[in-house]
Amino acid sequence: MMKFLLFITLIFCTLFASNVSEKIKDQKNSINSAKKLENQINKKLEELAKDIIAGNKDVQNTAKQISELSKQVEALEDSAHSANVELDKLTSQNGELIKNQKDMELRMIKIISEDFAYDLVAPNDYSESQDSIIATEILLNLNSVMNSEFKKLAQDYEKTTNLIKSQSKKIESIKFDLREFRQKQASLKALQTKQKKNLEILNQDKAIYSKKLNDIKKQQNEMRKTLESLQILAAKPKEEPKKQTQTKNTVKSDDVRMIGSSYQAGNVKRYKGAKTIAPLDKFSVKQKFGDYVDPVYNIKIFNESVVLRSETTDARVKNVLAGTIVFAKQTPILDKVVIVENSNGIHTIYAHLDKIAPTIKVGQKIKKGYVIGRVKQDLTFEVTQKNYHINPLELIAMK
Repeated sequence: MMKFLLFITLIFCTLFASNVSEKIKDQKNSINSAKKLENQINKKLEELAKDIIAGNKDVQNTAKQISELSKQVEALEDSAHSANVELDKLTSQNGELIKNQKDMELRMIKIISEDFAYDLVAPNDYSESQDSIIATEILLNLNSVMNSEFKKLAQDYEKTTNLIKSQSKKIESIKFDLREFRQKQASLKALQTKQKKNLEILNQDKAIYSKKLNDIKKQQNEMRKTLESLQILAAKPKEEPKKQTQTKNTVKSDDVRMIGSSYQAGNVKRYKGAKTIAPLDKFSVKQKFGDYVDPVYNIKIFNESVVLRSETTDARVKNVLAGTIVFAKQTPILDKVVIVENSNGIHTIYAHLDKIAPTIKVGQKIKKGYVIGRVKQDLTFEVTQKNYHINPLELIAMK
Protein backbone atom coordinates (compact mmCIF):
# COMPACT_ATOMS: atom_id res chain seq x y z
CA MET A 1 0.00 0.00 0.00
CA MET A 2 2.84 2.33 0.96
CA LYS A 3 4.62 1.66 -2.34
CA PHE A 4 1.43 2.42 -4.26
CA LEU A 5 1.05 5.78 -2.47
CA LEU A 6 4.68 6.65 -3.20
CA PHE A 7 4.15 5.77 -6.87
CA ILE A 8 1.04 7.99 -7.09
CA THR A 9 2.90 10.83 -5.31
CA LEU A 10 5.81 10.52 -7.75
CA ILE A 11 3.48 10.71 -10.76
CA PHE A 12 1.68 13.73 -9.27
CA CYS A 13 4.98 15.52 -8.60
CA THR A 14 6.18 14.81 -12.16
CA LEU A 15 2.97 16.13 -13.70
CA PHE A 16 2.97 19.16 -11.40
CA ALA A 17 6.61 19.94 -12.24
CA SER A 18 5.87 19.58 -15.97
CA ASN A 19 2.86 21.88 -15.66
CA VAL A 20 4.87 24.46 -13.71
CA SER A 21 7.69 24.23 -16.29
CA GLU A 22 5.23 24.89 -19.13
CA LYS A 23 3.74 27.85 -17.27
CA ILE A 24 7.22 29.29 -16.62
CA LYS A 25 8.07 28.83 -20.31
CA ASP A 26 4.83 30.58 -21.40
CA GLN A 27 5.49 33.37 -18.91
CA LYS A 28 9.04 33.84 -20.22
CA ASN A 29 7.73 34.01 -23.79
CA SER A 30 5.13 36.60 -22.75
CA ILE A 31 7.79 38.65 -20.94
CA ASN A 32 10.11 38.51 -23.97
CA SER A 33 7.27 39.62 -26.29
CA ALA A 34 6.36 42.46 -23.91
CA LYS A 35 10.01 43.57 -23.70
CA LYS A 36 10.30 43.54 -27.49
CA LEU A 37 7.18 45.69 -27.83
CA GLU A 38 8.41 48.01 -25.07
CA ASN A 39 11.75 48.45 -26.87
CA GLN A 40 9.90 49.35 -30.07
CA ILE A 41 7.71 51.89 -28.26
CA ASN A 42 10.74 53.46 -26.55
CA LYS A 43 12.67 53.89 -29.80
CA LYS A 44 13.28 57.40 -31.07
CA LEU A 45 11.13 58.44 -34.01
CA GLU A 46 14.22 58.53 -36.29
CA GLU A 47 15.30 55.02 -35.21
CA LEU A 48 11.81 53.65 -35.73
CA ALA A 49 11.65 55.30 -39.16
CA LYS A 50 14.97 53.65 -40.13
CA ASP A 51 13.62 50.27 -39.00
CA ILE A 52 10.44 50.78 -41.06
CA ILE A 53 12.41 51.79 -44.19
CA ALA A 54 14.76 48.80 -43.73
CA GLY A 55 11.71 46.57 -43.08
CA ASN A 56 10.03 47.80 -46.27
CA LYS A 57 13.16 47.01 -48.29
CA ASP A 58 13.40 43.56 -46.70
CA VAL A 59 9.73 42.87 -47.45
CA GLN A 60 10.19 44.01 -51.08
CA ASN A 61 13.34 41.89 -51.54
CA THR A 62 11.65 38.85 -49.99
CA ALA A 63 8.56 39.40 -52.18
CA LYS A 64 10.83 39.47 -55.24
CA GLN A 65 12.54 36.23 -54.15
CA ILE A 66 9.14 34.61 -53.51
CA SER A 67 7.92 35.68 -56.97
CA GLU A 68 11.03 34.28 -58.72
CA LEU A 69 10.98 31.05 -56.71
CA SER A 70 7.23 30.61 -57.23
CA LYS A 71 7.76 30.78 -61.01
CA GLN A 72 10.55 28.18 -60.79
CA VAL A 73 8.44 25.86 -58.63
CA GLU A 74 5.44 26.31 -60.93
CA ALA A 75 7.60 25.50 -63.97
CA LEU A 76 8.99 22.40 -62.26
CA GLU A 77 5.64 21.10 -60.97
CA ASP A 78 4.55 19.48 -64.27
CA SER A 79 7.98 17.97 -64.92
CA ALA A 80 8.10 16.78 -61.29
CA HIS A 81 4.78 14.96 -61.77
CA SER A 82 6.04 13.35 -65.02
CA ALA A 83 9.34 12.51 -63.31
CA ASN A 84 7.53 10.76 -60.46
CA VAL A 85 5.52 8.68 -62.95
CA GLU A 86 8.67 7.79 -64.94
CA LEU A 87 10.54 7.02 -61.72
CA ASP A 88 7.87 4.52 -60.67
CA LYS A 89 7.92 2.97 -64.15
CA LEU A 90 11.72 2.67 -64.29
CA THR A 91 11.92 1.31 -60.76
CA SER A 92 9.35 -1.36 -61.66
CA GLN A 93 11.20 -2.22 -64.88
CA ASN A 94 14.51 -2.44 -63.06
CA GLY A 95 12.92 -4.79 -60.56
CA GLU A 96 11.90 -7.13 -63.41
CA LEU A 97 15.32 -6.81 -65.08
CA ILE A 98 17.14 -7.68 -61.87
CA LYS A 99 14.87 -10.68 -61.43
CA ASN A 100 15.62 -11.80 -65.04
CA GLN A 101 19.30 -11.20 -64.40
CA LYS A 102 19.22 -13.53 -61.40
CA ASP A 103 17.36 -16.18 -63.44
CA MET A 104 20.03 -15.96 -66.15
CA GLU A 105 22.76 -16.29 -63.56
CA LEU A 106 21.16 -19.51 -62.32
CA ARG A 107 20.84 -20.84 -65.88
CA MET A 108 24.48 -20.03 -66.63
CA ILE A 109 25.55 -21.79 -63.46
CA LYS A 110 23.48 -24.79 -64.56
CA ILE A 111 25.07 -24.84 -68.06
CA ILE A 112 28.58 -24.56 -66.61
CA SER A 113 27.85 -27.38 -64.19
CA GLU A 114 26.42 -29.58 -67.02
CA ASP A 115 29.50 -28.85 -69.14
CA PHE A 116 31.68 -29.81 -66.22
CA ALA A 117 29.66 -33.05 -65.80
CA TYR A 118 30.24 -33.86 -69.49
CA ASP A 119 33.99 -33.53 -69.00
CA LEU A 120 33.72 -36.01 -66.14
CA VAL A 121 31.64 -38.44 -68.22
CA ALA A 122 33.90 -38.33 -71.31
CA PRO A 123 37.53 -38.71 -70.26
CA ASN A 124 40.27 -38.55 -72.92
CA ASP A 125 41.38 -42.17 -72.45
CA TYR A 126 38.10 -43.93 -73.05
CA SER A 127 37.91 -47.19 -75.15
CA GLU A 128 36.68 -46.79 -78.72
CA SER A 129 33.80 -49.21 -78.53
CA GLN A 130 30.70 -48.71 -80.61
CA ASP A 131 28.68 -47.65 -77.58
CA SER A 132 31.31 -45.25 -76.44
CA ILE A 133 31.61 -43.63 -79.90
CA ILE A 134 27.81 -43.12 -79.97
CA ALA A 135 27.86 -41.69 -76.42
CA THR A 136 30.70 -39.33 -77.33
CA GLU A 137 28.85 -38.03 -80.39
CA ILE A 138 25.72 -37.41 -78.30
CA LEU A 139 27.70 -35.53 -75.62
CA LEU A 140 29.54 -33.45 -78.25
CA ASN A 141 26.25 -32.42 -79.84
CA LEU A 142 24.86 -31.63 -76.37
CA ASN A 143 27.97 -29.56 -75.59
CA SER A 144 27.54 -27.62 -78.83
CA VAL A 145 23.91 -26.85 -77.93
CA MET A 146 24.86 -25.83 -74.39
CA ASN A 147 27.68 -23.62 -75.69
CA SER A 148 25.33 -21.90 -78.12
CA GLU A 149 22.69 -21.42 -75.37
CA PHE A 150 25.37 -20.14 -72.96
CA LYS A 151 26.64 -17.66 -75.54
CA LYS A 152 23.14 -16.29 -76.19
CA LEU A 153 22.46 -16.22 -72.45
CA ALA A 154 25.71 -14.34 -71.85
CA GLN A 155 24.74 -11.76 -74.48
CA ASP A 156 21.27 -11.33 -72.97
CA TYR A 157 22.83 -11.03 -69.53
CA GLU A 158 25.18 -8.29 -70.72
CA LYS A 159 22.32 -6.39 -72.39
CA THR A 160 20.22 -6.68 -69.23
CA THR A 161 23.12 -5.51 -67.05
CA ASN A 162 23.77 -2.49 -69.30
CA LEU A 163 20.06 -1.64 -69.36
CA ILE A 164 19.92 -1.84 -65.55
CA LYS A 165 22.94 0.50 -65.34
CA SER A 166 21.46 2.93 -67.85
CA GLN A 167 18.07 3.02 -66.12
CA SER A 168 19.72 3.30 -62.69
CA LYS A 169 21.55 6.43 -63.88
CA LYS A 170 18.28 7.81 -65.20
CA ILE A 171 16.59 7.03 -61.86
CA GLU A 172 19.37 8.88 -59.97
CA SER A 173 19.04 11.84 -62.35
CA ILE A 174 15.26 11.96 -61.79
CA LYS A 175 15.74 11.66 -58.03
CA PHE A 176 18.24 14.56 -58.13
CA ASP A 177 15.75 16.72 -60.07
CA LEU A 178 13.01 15.83 -57.59
CA ARG A 179 15.31 16.67 -54.64
CA GLU A 180 16.01 20.06 -56.25
CA PHE A 181 12.27 20.60 -56.71
CA ARG A 182 11.56 19.72 -53.07
CA GLN A 183 14.40 22.01 -51.92
CA LYS A 184 12.89 24.88 -53.92
CA GLN A 185 9.50 24.11 -52.39
CA ALA A 186 11.06 24.17 -48.88
CA SER A 187 12.91 27.43 -49.67
CA LEU A 188 9.65 28.97 -50.92
CA LYS A 189 7.83 27.94 -47.75
CA ALA A 190 10.67 29.35 -45.58
CA LEU A 191 10.56 32.65 -47.50
CA GLN A 192 6.77 32.85 -47.09
CA THR A 193 7.13 32.27 -43.33
CA LYS A 194 9.85 34.93 -43.16
CA GLN A 195 7.68 37.36 -45.15
CA LYS A 196 4.74 36.81 -42.79
CA LYS A 197 6.96 37.54 -39.78
CA ASN A 198 8.50 40.61 -41.47
CA LEU A 199 5.05 42.00 -42.28
CA GLU A 200 3.88 41.48 -38.69
CA ILE A 201 6.92 43.39 -37.35
CA LEU A 202 6.55 46.10 -40.01
CA ASN A 203 2.84 46.62 -39.31
CA GLN A 204 3.59 46.77 -35.59
CA ASP A 205 6.32 49.36 -36.18
CA LYS A 206 4.05 51.40 -38.46
CA ALA A 207 1.24 51.38 -35.89
CA ILE A 208 3.62 52.65 -33.17
CA TYR A 209 5.13 55.17 -35.59
CA SER A 210 1.74 56.53 -36.69
CA LYS A 211 0.70 56.87 -33.06
CA LYS A 212 3.89 58.80 -32.27
CA LEU A 213 3.28 61.19 -35.16
CA ASN A 214 -0.32 61.65 -34.06
CA ASP A 215 0.83 62.22 -30.47
CA ILE A 216 3.29 64.91 -31.63
CA LYS A 217 0.48 66.74 -33.41
CA LYS A 218 -1.85 66.45 -30.40
CA GLN A 219 0.87 67.64 -28.01
CA GLN A 220 1.73 70.63 -30.19
CA ASN A 221 -1.93 71.58 -30.49
CA GLU A 222 -2.49 71.30 -26.74
CA MET A 223 0.66 73.27 -25.95
CA ARG A 224 -0.29 76.03 -28.37
CA LYS A 225 -3.82 76.28 -26.90
CA THR A 226 -2.32 76.52 -23.40
CA LEU A 227 0.17 79.22 -24.45
CA GLU A 228 -2.53 81.11 -26.36
CA SER A 229 -4.88 81.00 -23.34
CA LEU A 230 -2.06 82.47 -21.20
CA GLN A 231 -1.40 85.06 -23.96
CA ILE A 232 2.18 83.85 -24.24
CA LEU A 233 1.63 83.24 -27.95
CA ALA A 234 -0.76 85.12 -30.20
CA ALA A 235 -3.70 83.09 -31.46
CA LYS A 236 -3.28 81.99 -35.05
CA PRO A 237 -6.01 83.12 -37.46
CA LYS A 238 -8.14 80.26 -38.71
CA GLU A 239 -7.35 79.32 -42.28
CA GLU A 240 -10.17 78.70 -44.70
CA PRO A 241 -9.99 75.29 -46.36
CA LYS A 242 -8.46 75.55 -49.82
CA LYS A 243 -10.40 74.23 -52.76
CA GLN A 244 -8.46 71.66 -54.73
CA THR A 245 -8.43 72.20 -58.47
CA GLN A 246 -7.16 69.74 -61.01
CA THR A 247 -4.27 71.42 -62.86
CA LYS A 248 -1.03 70.39 -64.44
CA ASN A 249 0.79 71.47 -61.27
CA THR A 250 -1.38 69.45 -58.88
CA VAL A 251 0.57 68.39 -55.79
CA LYS A 252 1.60 64.76 -56.00
CA SER A 253 0.85 62.31 -53.19
CA ASP A 254 4.56 61.90 -52.49
CA ASP A 255 5.21 65.65 -52.01
CA VAL A 256 6.11 66.84 -48.52
CA ARG A 257 3.13 67.64 -46.31
CA MET A 258 3.45 69.68 -43.13
CA ILE A 259 2.17 69.29 -39.61
CA GLY A 260 2.99 71.42 -36.58
CA SER A 261 1.37 74.39 -34.92
CA SER A 262 3.89 76.95 -36.15
CA TYR A 263 5.58 76.04 -39.37
CA GLN A 264 6.52 79.57 -40.38
CA ALA A 265 10.04 81.01 -40.28
CA GLY A 266 8.64 84.26 -38.82
CA ASN A 267 7.59 82.43 -35.61
CA VAL A 268 11.15 81.33 -34.84
CA LYS A 269 14.08 83.48 -33.73
CA ARG A 270 17.60 82.89 -32.50
CA TYR A 271 18.42 83.41 -28.83
CA LYS A 272 21.21 85.98 -28.29
CA GLY A 273 21.40 86.08 -24.49
CA ALA A 274 23.71 84.36 -22.01
CA LYS A 275 23.61 80.61 -21.48
CA THR A 276 21.92 79.23 -18.38
CA ILE A 277 21.73 75.88 -16.55
CA ALA A 278 19.99 72.84 -18.04
CA PRO A 279 16.74 71.54 -16.48
CA LEU A 280 18.30 68.09 -15.95
CA ASP A 281 21.71 67.16 -14.53
CA LYS A 282 22.63 64.30 -16.90
CA PHE A 283 20.73 63.85 -20.13
CA SER A 284 20.83 63.24 -23.86
CA VAL A 285 18.79 64.96 -26.57
CA LYS A 286 16.09 62.57 -27.76
CA GLN A 287 14.28 65.04 -30.04
CA LYS A 288 15.85 68.15 -31.54
CA PHE A 289 14.27 71.53 -32.21
CA GLY A 290 13.24 72.55 -35.75
CA ASP A 291 12.52 70.79 -39.03
CA TYR A 292 12.17 67.06 -39.21
CA VAL A 293 11.12 65.43 -42.49
CA ASP A 294 9.49 62.13 -41.72
CA PRO A 295 11.06 59.59 -44.13
CA VAL A 296 8.16 57.11 -43.91
CA TYR A 297 5.09 59.23 -44.72
CA ASN A 298 7.05 62.21 -46.15
CA ILE A 299 5.57 64.64 -43.62
CA LYS A 300 7.48 67.74 -42.53
CA ILE A 301 7.22 68.26 -38.79
CA PHE A 302 8.39 71.35 -36.98
CA ASN A 303 9.41 70.48 -33.45
CA GLU A 304 8.76 73.54 -31.29
CA SER A 305 10.32 71.87 -28.26
CA VAL A 306 13.12 69.48 -27.43
CA VAL A 307 12.83 66.18 -25.61
CA LEU A 308 15.61 65.56 -23.09
CA ARG A 309 16.14 62.00 -21.88
CA SER A 310 17.46 61.76 -18.32
CA GLU A 311 20.25 59.26 -17.65
CA THR A 312 18.69 58.53 -14.25
CA THR A 313 15.08 57.70 -13.36
CA ASP A 314 12.93 59.94 -11.17
CA ALA A 315 15.26 62.83 -12.01
CA ARG A 316 14.87 66.31 -10.54
CA VAL A 317 13.73 69.03 -12.97
CA LYS A 318 15.22 72.45 -12.22
CA ASN A 319 14.02 75.89 -13.19
CA VAL A 320 16.55 77.32 -15.69
CA LEU A 321 15.87 81.05 -15.17
CA ALA A 322 14.51 83.07 -12.26
CA GLY A 323 10.87 84.02 -12.79
CA THR A 324 7.22 83.68 -11.84
CA ILE A 325 5.08 80.54 -12.19
CA VAL A 326 2.10 81.23 -14.45
CA PHE A 327 0.86 77.65 -14.98
CA ALA A 328 1.22 74.43 -12.98
CA LYS A 329 -1.25 71.58 -13.42
CA GLN A 330 -2.14 68.25 -15.01
CA THR A 331 -3.17 68.33 -18.71
CA PRO A 332 -4.90 65.64 -20.81
CA ILE A 333 -2.01 65.01 -23.22
CA LEU A 334 1.12 66.72 -21.89
CA ASP A 335 0.79 65.18 -18.40
CA LYS A 336 1.89 67.63 -15.68
CA VAL A 337 3.07 71.01 -17.01
CA VAL A 338 4.84 73.96 -15.36
CA ILE A 339 5.28 77.29 -17.21
CA VAL A 340 7.55 80.01 -15.82
CA GLU A 341 7.53 83.64 -16.97
CA ASN A 342 11.11 84.95 -17.07
CA SER A 343 12.66 88.33 -17.86
CA ASN A 344 13.07 89.71 -21.42
CA GLY A 345 9.70 88.24 -22.47
CA ILE A 346 10.97 84.65 -22.14
CA HIS A 347 8.70 81.81 -21.05
CA THR A 348 10.12 78.37 -20.20
CA ILE A 349 7.77 75.39 -20.45
CA TYR A 350 8.37 72.03 -18.73
CA ALA A 351 5.99 69.28 -19.92
CA HIS A 352 5.50 65.54 -19.31
CA LEU A 353 6.45 65.91 -15.65
CA ASP A 354 5.53 62.94 -13.48
CA LYS A 355 5.47 65.05 -10.32
CA ILE A 356 5.13 68.76 -9.62
CA ALA A 357 6.88 69.84 -6.42
CA PRO A 358 4.27 70.51 -3.67
CA THR A 359 5.76 73.98 -3.08
CA ILE A 360 5.00 75.09 -6.66
CA LYS A 361 2.02 77.47 -6.86
CA VAL A 362 0.81 79.80 -9.61
CA GLY A 363 2.02 83.37 -8.89
CA GLN A 364 5.03 82.12 -6.90
CA LYS A 365 8.45 83.62 -7.68
CA ILE A 366 11.26 81.05 -7.96
CA LYS A 367 15.00 81.30 -8.42
CA LYS A 368 17.24 79.68 -11.01
CA GLY A 369 17.97 76.08 -10.01
CA TYR A 370 14.77 75.68 -7.97
CA VAL A 371 13.37 72.13 -8.23
CA ILE A 372 9.94 72.35 -9.87
CA GLY A 373 9.25 68.61 -10.11
CA ARG A 374 10.47 65.20 -11.20
CA VAL A 375 10.43 63.19 -14.41
CA LYS A 376 10.78 59.42 -14.88
CA GLN A 377 12.86 59.76 -18.04
CA ASP A 378 11.74 62.11 -20.84
CA LEU A 379 11.24 65.85 -20.31
CA THR A 380 9.66 68.05 -22.98
CA PHE A 381 11.28 71.47 -22.75
CA GLU A 382 10.04 74.48 -24.75
CA VAL A 383 11.04 78.13 -24.77
CA THR A 384 9.26 81.19 -26.24
CA GLN A 385 10.25 84.85 -26.35
CA LYS A 386 7.74 87.56 -27.23
CA ASN A 387 5.53 85.39 -29.43
CA TYR A 388 8.52 83.58 -31.00
CA HIS A 389 9.83 80.11 -30.45
CA ILE A 390 13.53 79.75 -29.76
CA ASN A 391 15.70 76.67 -29.72
CA PRO A 392 15.90 75.60 -26.04
CA LEU A 393 19.39 74.18 -26.67
CA GLU A 394 20.59 77.74 -27.48
CA LEU A 395 19.44 78.81 -24.00
CA ILE A 396 21.00 76.09 -21.86
CA ALA A 397 24.62 75.05 -21.39
CA MET A 398 25.35 71.56 -22.71
CA LYS A 399 27.84 69.50 -20.69
